Amino acid sequence: MPPAVTLASLAADGVSYATTGKSVSDHGISAATGNDCALMRPVFTGKAMCRIDTARGKDVPVETGHAAVARPGAPAFASPALAKDRYVQVGSFRDVQNAARFAARYANLKPDVRPVDAGGVRYYRVRVGPLSAAEESALKARLAQDSAKARAG
Repeated sequence: MPPAVTLASLAADGVSYATTGKSVSDHGISAATGNDCALMRPVFTGKAMCRIDTARGKDVPVETGHAAVARPGAPAFASPALAKDRYVQVGSFRDVQNAARFAARYANLKPDVRPVDAGGVRYYRVRVGPLSAAEESALKARLAQDSAKARAG
């Protein structure tokens, strides 16, 4: 990595740690898991890396509005309970084949794999939807349960 990028990364981590007590990576892991995670927590405190939130999964990235615009001939507003306008990112991978294998686990939820470039690195995000609010809640609970099982086993 070029020295300027390394320096900028260290500076960003320093500012993040000074203001929130967590590194930029910690924030990314926390966002991905829906829990409060800090990589150095076990080293400094002897506690688990992630504190499991009792409302687990509430912060899983959700996009709304993709299906909110009515199609021609469709009713202008659907009932909020029935509207399927939510998309949930369930994974992000550097390898497209890993993303495709992971997406297969969610085949019934219409997954798609999208390439995204971040910081000069290509990632493949696995997203499912459109979902109703109830389906979104059920998926978040499933993700939290899968995450807890992975940590336990």
